[in-house]
Amino acid sequence: MNRLTSGRGIYTSRDIAVVIPAYNCEDSILDCLESIFAQSGKPGEVIVINDGSSDQTESQLMCSRYWQHIRYYKQENAGPAAARNKGISLTEKDWVAFLDADDRWIDEDKLLEQIILVNRYPDASLIDTFAKVDWHGKHELIIQRQKQGDAFNQFLHKNAVNATSSVLAKKSLIDEVGGFVEQIKFGEDRLLWAELALKGGVYTVPKVTVLKINQVGNLTSKGQRNYHYRVALVKRLIAMTELSAAQQKVVWMVNLSEFLRLAYQANNSELFLEIFKDARRRTGLRVWISKYFPLAVYAKLFGSFVPLRRFVA
Repeated sequence: MNRLTSGRGIYTSRDIAVVIPAYNCEDSILDCLESIFAQSGKPGEVIVINDGSSDQTESQLMCSRYWQHIRYYKQENAGPAAARNKGISLTEKDWVAFLDADDRWIDEDKLLEQIILVNRYPDASLIDTFAKVDWHGKHELIIQRQKQGDAFNQFLHKNAVNATSSVLAKKSLIDEVGGFVEQIKFGEDRLLWAELALKGGVYTVPKVTVLKINQVGNLTSKGQRNYHYRVALVKRLIAMTELSAAQQKVVWMVNLSEFLRLAYQANNSELFLEIFKDARRRTGLRVWISKYFPLAVYAKLFGSFVPLRRFVA
């Protein structure tokens, strides 16, 4: 049964377009599509954007039983934000669900349960679900951040959405705010969710419906570049709302602490000191009285955290 009504709104799963950015995903794209077409409430449209794949992604799709049931567009490689924006531009459905080609939905009622909340809360701009993250069998984590309406302040401190592949968002509002900012290559999803949170309510289906596959690797391998993207992101977030100088310093401290911690864990004292210097400028006394100050002194004196990390986790 696709048609569910609740509250003042009337939407069905047929009012949803699923957008999949696909890049070199020959090993996962069919499982991804299988999880969509196994939904008890079928979406109205499935759009696959081939973002310049150099493997057999295209031939896998063309030879599959799904080929006649998807909209397919191929472009030169431009990154997932650009691919998602293209997919959004191709649909006239009222709601857009995102699913990365490496991920899959693991609950057949995922879309229907989100539509129930859409109909229950007419102010909804975004509905997500809980998610399971798998680091290729090394370890798993359940992410279950709950939202119930006004959620913008949560996005100032972290990405409050459990997984991009869990998101169902209102298409007209995505268009209104301009979609994903393609110039920000790290955190562009969080920025869009924050913008949608200013436009309407953010709600969560309290159920794990997504399996997200993460690569095992060095989280700071792109630390310096990602750090600059984080700074650009925080500047945009702060500009969206009125915060006192003290509140802005809190937001900066929370966001920069993540990179200080990663640099320490990676024993990258040079990056740590660079971020600490920037944090001094943006947070004032907060970073001086934090646990990162003695680490900065240690990094300056010894150029390495290796001996210290025997005693400090």
